Amino acid sequence: MEFSCRILRAEDSHNYREVRLESLKLEPKWFGSCYERELKMPKLYFQQVIENNNPNAIMLGAFYDDILVGLCGLISSAQGSVEIIQMYVVKNYRGNGVALKLLSLAKQSLERLNSKSLVLSVFSDNQKALKTYEKAGFTVSYRKNNLVYMIFTQ
Repeated sequence: MEFSCRILRAEDSHNYREVRLESLKLEPKWFGSCYERELKMPKLYFQQVIENNNPNAIMLGAFYDDILVGLCGLISSAQGSVEIIQMYVVKNYRGNGVALKLLSLAKQSLERLNSKSLVLSVFSDNQKALKTYEKAGFTVSYRKNNLVYMIFTQ
């Protein structure tokens, strides 16, 4: 399977919403939000980012043909790093390197967001995600409660 990744554009907003809501419905334990709450929102946070070209945040998408199959949200933090949030790959496309391609594009996006480091948090029992992040060059920064905080620096 061949995948392409890019920054989502305004015309991708509806497809983003569908994939985001799917992620919350099918994998609720891995996210800090809930399906029912976001379903009721007329516009999700990243829909607004996508539609308004927010200079401090971007949503990356992975595509198989024209189908959006993965998401990786990036937000600039006050500390000068960029935080990865909303990382998700549609179930039928997992195991094909989609997450690694998204993380590679996230690294390439650091300059655009005026940063040299990516940070993220992941639940400690999400072993597949932890292995993927380590494979992508992230290292564990610290652990707190049931979260693992990781960093990648260029």
